[in-house]
Amino acid sequence: MRRKEPLDVKRTWEYPVPMPMPGRPVCCTEAEAIEQLDRIGFKDRIFLWTDDERRTISDWGFLASVRQGVPPLGIEAELKAWLTQYPTAWLAVDLRDGVIPPSTHTPLENLLENTKRNVLVIVSSSSENEQWPQWKLPF
Repeated sequence: MRRKEPLDVKRTWEYPVPMPMPGRPVCCTEAEAIEQLDRIGFKDRIFLWTDDERRTISDWGFLASVRQGVPPLGIEAELKAWLTQYPTAWLAVDLRDGVIPPSTHTPLENLLENTKRNVLVIVSSSSENEQWPQWKLPF
């Protein structure tokens, strides 16, 4: 028999994901990212897509997410050029408090899924209530 009342659908992800996969961004804090990258013995390059080079984490590279005078389509073009230049690098998107989110013409969620790259979405505090699944390695 069909249910007539609406389903209780949660807006957030209920279960974490053990590893990021190309086209499937995961969410974590800066500390979680550093700890988990160390646990997996990560040796590839990782770039932080953020609004200021001073915000970069550890030895990560920098990719500008906003730039004065550059329209959203220009920022997306820079991201596409970066994807071509660094075919194996991971992308970390800086969505921490106080950071200007990437200026893009395409909705950010769609853009990140279409990169077909491992993407970490870096947030300030708990990553349990974001629109991407939380990244948690199994023990």
